[in-house]
Amino acid sequence: MLFLSDLDGTLMDSNGTITEEDVNSIYQWTQKHSFGFVTGRDHAFCMELASKYQLSCEYMITDNGANVYYKDQNVYSSLIDLDDGIQMCKEILKYNLDLFYTDEVGNRYYPVSSYGKERLHSFEKKQPSLGRFSNIDILEYLNSRDLGLAKLSMYVENDLDLLLNQFRDLFKNYEVMATSKDYIEITKKGTNKWEAFCHLPFEDAIFIGDGENDLCILKNLKNTYVMDHAPESLKVYGVCVKSVAQAIDIESRKENV
Repeated sequence: MLFLSDLDGTLMDSNGTITEEDVNSIYQWTQKHSFGFVTGRDHAFCMELASKYQLSCEYMITDNGANVYYKDQNVYSSLIDLDDGIQMCKEILKYNLDLFYTDEVGNRYYPVSSYGKERLHSFEKKQPSLGRFSNIDILEYLNSRDLGLAKLSMYVENDLDLLLNQFRDLFKNYEVMATSKDYIEITKKGTNKWEAFCHLPFEDAIFIGDGENDLCILKNLKNTYVMDHAPESLKVYGVCVKSVAQAIDIESRKENV
């Protein structure tokens, strides 16, 4: 059986930390079964996280479903057209938002030419979990790429709902979603965690999540869990628990009945 977990707000706290209880539960689970991440985070981040906690994690759905990995091999991608992505960046910059792009190996690019290095350093301090950014401007980098883009990310301190609606009107041919209380992200139309799951070499799984972008999986899988801090609208789609460890414990007990 495969157990899939969302990261931010589910397996990880705001500092990017996984509790010892959750780590030990995953260790026990992977003695007999498989485990994986389902997240808006990029693949490089997921690999580093799995290595840090020595987690056996063969399955990874990353970038809100834009990429799927099995045994470190990319088995599915849903990418924004490069030229469209560049144009979207130019439109987003008009809103003076903290826009960034993360490449395949974890390098992050920011509008340094538009906003200046001082603002970049201030943003890095606000969001330390993102790590350090490249000094190369985002548009300069994108103009040097050949491949499409997994997702564009924006940090939004104020008026998220207003901006979300504006960007949905502006970019109607793309998926525009609030992935947390202060992030808006854009992916290719039709990209989501459930579509990505359908490209894994696995027919069924257990899933735990806590955000609106998890709803597509929660609605479609039979065996699901929802963190107790999740919005009430999500809690009808799974068993409410306080931790990944609690969900794994419930599943383990089922096997011993």
